[in-house]
Amino acid sequence: MKLKKIVPLLLIGACVPTTLSAQKEIKKDSVPSTKEVKNRNVMLNASSDNQPREISIGLPSNLSTAIYEDGLPVSYSEWPCLPYKHWRGGAAYQRTSLMSLSETTLRDGTVGYTVDSYSKEGGEQFAGLLNYTGNHFGMQRFDLNLSGPISNGWAYSASTYQNFDTGTNKVGYANLQDRTQIYKFGLTKQWNENRGKASLFYKYSRSKGLSDGYGPFYYDGDGRITPFANFNLGTDPYIPADGILEYRNVMNGAMVRGSVNDHNLDYAHEVNFRLNYTFKNGNQFVLRSKYKDGDMTMTNRFLSGIDQVTAERGYTYDDNTPFAGNVQNRYIMHYIGFERDWLTNVEMSGTKGNHAWRIGLNEWYNRSGIETSTANMAHEVKADPKSLLLNGARYWGFNNGAEYYNGHENKLALYASDDWNITSRLWISAGLRLEYYNMGGDAAFNLNGYNNNTRTPDFNLKKEGVTITPYQGNWLNPAATLNTRYTLFNGFGLIGEYVFNRKHPNSQDYAGASLPNTDPINIHMGRAGLFYNNPWLQLVSQFSYISQSNYKSRVQLTKQVGGNSETITEAINYTISTMGWTTDAVITPFKNFTFHGLFTLQNPQYKEFIIQPRFSDGSSERYNFSDKTVTGMSRVIVELDPSYSFGDWRFWTSFRYQSKQYINKTNSLYFNGRWETFGGVDYKLNKHVTLSANVINFLNQKGASGSISAADLIEEAGAYKNYLMSGSYIRPFTVEFAAHINF
Repeated sequence: MKLKKIVPLLLIGACVPTTLSAQKEIKKDSVPSTKEVKNRNVMLNASSDNQPREISIGLPSNLSTAIYEDGLPVSYSEWPCLPYKHWRGGAAYQRTSLMSLSETTLRDGTVGYTVDSYSKEGGEQFAGLLNYTGNHFGMQRFDLNLSGPISNGWAYSASTYQNFDTGTNKVGYANLQDRTQIYKFGLTKQWNENRGKASLFYKYSRSKGLSDGYGPFYYDGDGRITPFANFNLGTDPYIPADGILEYRNVMNGAMVRGSVNDHNLDYAHEVNFRLNYTFKNGNQFVLRSKYKDGDMTMTNRFLSGIDQVTAERGYTYDDNTPFAGNVQNRYIMHYIGFERDWLTNVEMSGTKGNHAWRIGLNEWYNRSGIETSTANMAHEVKADPKSLLLNGARYWGFNNGAEYYNGHENKLALYASDDWNITSRLWISAGLRLEYYNMGGDAAFNLNGYNNNTRTPDFNLKKEGVTITPYQGNWLNPAATLNTRYTLFNGFGLIGEYVFNRKHPNSQDYAGASLPNTDPINIHMGRAGLFYNNPWLQLVSQFSYISQSNYKSRVQLTKQVGGNSETITEAINYTISTMGWTTDAVITPFKNFTFHGLFTLQNPQYKEFIIQPRFSDGSSERYNFSDKTVTGMSRVIVELDPSYSFGDWRFWTSFRYQSKQYINKTNSLYFNGRWETFGGVDYKLNKHVTLSANVINFLNQKGASGSISAADLIEEAGAYKNYLMSGSYIRPFTVEFAAHINF
């Protein structure tokens, strides 16, 4: 069997359709590409309706799945301008897929799966596409693209995306929990018998997000949860309806009082140019260049534990009536940030003999900054709770975890790859990347043993003794990829992959009070196994290993101090390693029926993870989390995706199982495994109209999701049987209706 018949079903991969109704179309792909991965459906997200889900690679999840648009990142980094705030897929895009780990490493200098999208360009004929989606909670979404010719090789494309999402739990301070607007307009010119093509796109995005996905429940002590006082996770609000926000501005110490409604907004202007030219010998030249000007404000109200208090503790309602009972503490982080990018990529590619070669150059410049003011607040533990004051204050403990940086980064990277059919049985793809990384800026961290920038109550940059300190760094970051396949006999053979990537600290790492560790961050990923293909089965089974050293983050740790919950921010460094085994299969036992199944067994563990936090009462204790299972990650992952079509109808379902996940880093508390379920039916009314009905979480599971930072330091689980706590949850049972109109 020729190598082009081998299907690269990798350990973890995905295919990204542009609408929910199209999620489950699974196709055979006999092209042995290491650039793109299929059959993972990242737009089916059990946790959020407005962003792609992140595919686990054995390392902790990021703030956002990386997203590319027209060959360049939507955002230079996942923070402070979250990519999904400025990209929603849909009618504006001609093609959307998922980059493999190797491809992401070469093009981006990171390790992970990246959504890769290309804007719809105008052609020789007028075309229109309108997608409408609504759900039974009241969400309305309109997604429109119009394109067509102008004259003399010129064409246009215009798109608009309008999301009016009421959310599933009606919060009192906002009628819409997600109001996103995206406008996009492009011009395209073709010449030299269409061998040359140039496109210029302008995009404006504005996203206002006001959701709060938390709720209380009883932890039964054995991984199960039971409802608290008939609180319905997913549909009951768990945040005060007044929406009042107070914080002490980290820049100047001024007190700010306003509404949460006015402090959660992302907007950006983007200009994207791309040029493609095919030479007569078949070689291709591609240039992509983009400028982005983005700003954001965001208020996160993280959970930080539930206390049971008496009337003497000082908690009152707004009218000074003393409060006794359960108090939900929250840790507020109010962010003001910006991003200014100029990103350019040039690439040449071609074929010669048995080789398909490519060489490219990235020049990415970024300016970004963040101002983070922090505080504490509290409210009742109930549906639609009221705010609680502590000693007459609605907010307190200002800026104990404040952050600040104003910096720049520049990445100049040369990369090259070669796909080589050595023989009819042996195929190798190899890639190299060498990145010169320069960064610098200003921040407020402690230096040379001083503690003048330690985050104490009411910290701000104008406070006496606080200093602004410059930082800078210059490093070379190498990366390498290797993929190989060897066919032993017809349809059966060996498959392997290795990825190495090195990174160094970025500006975000300088935002806290501690000077970050500047040691290199090394990621090694290797996997090897067997593949087998026949007319009705495509199968890959592999063992894998991945590790990341010098993993840096700032976590919030909570402890009882003086009878109250105190939350501090701690800078931490550790290593994570994961060994795993997976089997991935696409089965077509009879006409029009396709089944995709994936089984993963893994053991994500912390390594070299020791901390000794110090709280305001002087208490300090050493914690060693080495060899503990990483929180929020499952050891067993199962995906089952059947799809059946006949006539103008198509039926599909998707079942995802995630096994037990630990709540805290001591691994004393955990949530039992859960199923995430999706399903739908599509009906092609005619060549212009397709109607869809889809269901999210049709098993109506209410299970808690993710980790709870307030429990990170808990070591003895015995005292937490039938313990009242709070956390996040997956999306509730939701029915969606959609119409897709081509004209």
